[in-house]
This record gives sequence, structure tokens and C-alpha cells, in this order.
Amino acid sequence: MKTTKNPWTEYWQRGAKASFLDEKSRLQAYQMRKFWFERFDEAEIKQPIVDIGTGNGAVVQWLTEYSEEKGKKLDVHGIDSAEINPPNKELKLSGNTPYETFKLPSNKKVGMFVSHYGLEYGDMAEGLKNLHTQLKRGGVLIALVHSETSVIYKKSQAIYDLIPSAIKHLKKSVAPLQDALLKHGPNNLPRSALQAQQALNQFARKYERNPAFHAMNFVPATKHVLQAAAKGNEVESRQVYAGYLNSINAHKARTQTLLKAVEQLSGIEETKKQFENAGFKNVVIQEVEFPESGVFGHCIQASK
Repeated sequence: MKTTKNPWTEYWQRGAKASFLDEKSRLQAYQMRKFWFERFDEAEIKQPIVDIGTGNGAVVQWLTEYSEEKGKKLDVHGIDSAEINPPNKELKLSGNTPYETFKLPSNKKVGMFVSHYGLEYGDMAEGLKNLHTQLKRGGVLIALVHSETSVIYKKSQAIYDLIPSAIKHLKKSVAPLQDALLKHGPNNLPRSALQAQQALNQFARKYERNPAFHAMNFVPATKHVLQAAAKGNEVESRQVYAGYLNSINAHKARTQTLLKAVEQLSGIEETKKQFENAGFKNVVIQEVEFPESGVFGHCIQASK
């Protein structure tokens, strides 16, 4: 029995639409949707189609839109090992369903597997063998996977490297300053609190030009905590502090899974071997680069 909770469960439960895409990533979302439309235009589509590591179903949603646009009836399912909470309840999605052991009901075979940053999060040695078994003869697999050269990997690595310092400053500088503000008010701070304030300012100045530091929202979050404390709003100040610390730790846990996932892929040749060892044929791996936004990983295509 697994005792560790999937670090993505909380993320999907909050209703997130996709991983690595937020409201600010409209361009990437457009490019990724276009990427899948192009793959489907090229592919000989066999049904049913199963999306691995579906999260809250972004790819299933895109492929549903594709089928409507092209006037094709597509039978698309999505599976994820985390517990999910899709905003669109009409999509056929199943959480708590690892692809390493996945089977369609009544032992039906799958015509096509797709995956958008999903395959590499599972146990690929075990999982690929199972996918090969579950695939119809002549069926295909198309996966977009992370790579060390990708924008997402580099950004995530940079944030991951900064997280320990941010947590240290939250505990050693922000928390004591928060306590002092609540106890003494902003105009009567003891020396230790002023030193904590100084350490905090130095930390923020050191990284003020660092995009990863800005992506962490450290400054706005700590400002909120300390301004609420200075006004004597203890409940608000403590809630924001706890919420931010929790979100940083959750982000760290998710990023850890990404870094491990890339490690598991360990280069194009190794990845190709993993697929061939599981029985796949015609394995082609190409770098995926979007204009304006850079490299987004590798596209793997293989067949049975």
C-alpha cells in the first residue's frame, strides 16, 4: 500500500486546468493545442484513444475540440495516477489509475495512446510494457515529454534551487518579524526584529533581478503577511503565512517529480532503447520547439 500521497493530487483537486500552464501562458496553451491538432492531422487514428497522465483533461478537451472541428467522432479517455477534479465533467477521465496497471474494461484494446508530460512520471520500465500489451496491433503512441533543454525544465530547476533559501528566510526572518509586529506594533520593534527585517531586505535585493525568484511570489506574499501583522490582523497574517509556506512546499514536491521524470528519460538514445525493450517499433524522437517560446521537450512516436 502506498503511504505517500501523490503531490499532484492537491493541484488537480483545486481545479487546475493543466500543468505548467497558468492564466499567463495563453501563448503556450495555444501552441500546445496546435501541436496536438497537427499530430492528429498526421496520424492514422485508431480508437479508442487514451491520454496518460491526463490531469484535469486538457489534452482530452483539445482532442474533443479537434473531433468537433473535423467532424470526426473520437472516443477519447484520460487516466491519471493522482486524484483529479476536472472542470469539464463531460470528459471521460479516471483518477487513481496508474498506467503501469491500466486496462480497458472487458479487456478491449487501445487504438492509440497519447501523453502530454505524463509517461515520464510513472515507472516507464513497467509502464511501457503494459502499454504495449494494451495496444492493438498497428496501434500508435504519441507522447510529449520533458527534456533538460526545455524551458519548463530550466525554469523549474531554477525555482527548485531557490526554494530552500526562501523557506529558511520565511522561518528565520519573516516569522520572528511577524511575531514582533503583532506583539509590539510597527513603531516599537526590538533589535532582533530589525535584524530580521534587514536579513529579509538583503535576501530580496540579492534576487530582485532573478526571474525564478519573481515566479515564486515571495515578495508580495511576505509583504501581505507583514502588513497584516503591522495592522494587528493576526488571523489574516497567520493564514497568509501558512498558506504561502504550504504552497512553496507543495511546489517543491511537484518539481521533485518533474526533475526525477527527466532523469528517468536520460537522453534520446536511452529513451529509444526503453521503448524498444518494451516491444515498440518505429520509435522516432524529435525535439519540440515553439516559435516565440522555445524548446518544450521531445515528441516520441512509436507503434506496435
